[in-house]
Amino acid sequence: MVSVAEMRPAKFGFAGFVLGVISVLIVMVQLSSILEPVEQGPSAGQVIGEIAAEIKQSAQRALSGEPAPEPEPVTPDYGQYIIVGAMCLATIAVILGGIGLYRHEPHRLSYLAVGFGISAFVMQYVFWLALLICGIVLLVSIIGNLDSIVGG
Repeated sequence: MVSVAEMRPAKFGFAGFVLGVISVLIVMVQLSSILEPVEQGPSAGQVIGEIAAEIKQSAQRALSGEPAPEPEPVTPDYGQYIIVGAMCLATIAVILGGIGLYRHEPHRLSYLAVGFGISAFVMQYVFWLALLICGIVLLVSIIGNLDSIVGG
């Protein structure tokens, strides 16, 4: 008698794999956009002067009894929404990979789905952790050399 193993298609594993790859790509694009050069803004002196002028105008308005002007509307930052969406996709990828493993689908795509989903979280975490460590090292080196910076 010949025993034939029933091969189930890896529906959940494949869907999780696709969502995991998409989430990793979104995170990579977001992380690379953080490191792009920023437009050159006004100098620190100009910013301080604008703040001082705004404080003076606000004090004059308060003393004369005029109402405060309406604040300018803030433009929405869609980057945060995109990252939250990528993390949701990564979570769904891990869940679908787990479902694929539970249903005994072919394991390769389910393992890849779980791996890509978790790597999207880890990539985001490790990047921000590295920036935090670099910032602390920079602050410590500035504080350690403060006497030579100020000239004391």
